[in-house]
Amino acid sequence: MRFNRDFKLIVRTSYKDVIIASPIRINFTISKSVDGLLSGCTIKIYNLNESLRLALVKDAEDEAYIPISLFIGYKDKIELAFKGNVYRGLNERSATDMITTLECLDGGSILESFVSKTITKNDIVIDTILEVIDNVSRGRINTRPALLRPKVLLGNPIDLLNSLKQETESWYIEDEQLNLINIRQVTSNYIPKVSAKTGLIETPTRQEQKVTFKILIDPTVKIGRLIKLESTTAPHLNGIYKIYNITYNGDNYGQNWFQTCTGYLNLDYEVI
Repeated sequence: MRFNRDFKLIVRTSYKDVIIASPIRINFTISKSVDGLLSGCTIKIYNLNESLRLALVKDAEDEAYIPISLFIGYKDKIELAFKGNVYRGLNERSATDMITTLECLDGGSILESFVSKTITKNDIVIDTILEVIDNVSRGRINTRPALLRPKVLLGNPIDLLNSLKQETESWYIEDEQLNLINIRQVTSNYIPKVSAKTGLIETPTRQEQKVTFKILIDPTVKIGRLIKLESTTAPHLNGIYKIYNITYNGDNYGQNWFQTCTGYLNLDYEVI
């Protein structure tokens, strides 16, 4: 399986897309959640040429926008796992290796955005918020309740989204798209099977009504979507789950190439 691992990293530097791929070595950690937390990705790239290493240097306070897309999977079958921008890039030497570390966020511009506007219709509330967030577009948005009177939007979009969402809703940014869905809603009708045959590594566990399982990297298993769990060692946990959290750990030349997922049982779902 290690020799079938594959990736493609696309980074834009000086208005030009640079593609980084095998046989270059990378390792990465990606964290995603539907619970209003920004997805983050840390990528370490080994022994790039000097000019590219220097082009990727970026301080956290530097406002330059460096878009990045990471595709992962297996030979002849890779899919987008992370899209966002580099907020910090640095180089360091480790033994004989020169390692470039990219710290990235999906929708990071939301942190510095500010809304100040009065609206009279609730169906434009999300679009109004998105107007001030650079490089983030509208994704899947649950129908908003009608407004009884004009509403003032004042503050950071994160605070506004947290105050606007209903108790059963959650918002998140994935692939630079803002989604706001309720507990029953999912963003795709595709339901991949998770079993020992498809990459289930360890026995799933359950705690406080949520099931956690570990699988070989499968980019088709995404937050806000469904999976069908089929475990032979814990058959009592089998069923359809909506995925809430995923952490990816990968190294195309090392031991890690898996993702840890957490989901809730969801038998009555609606594709939004």
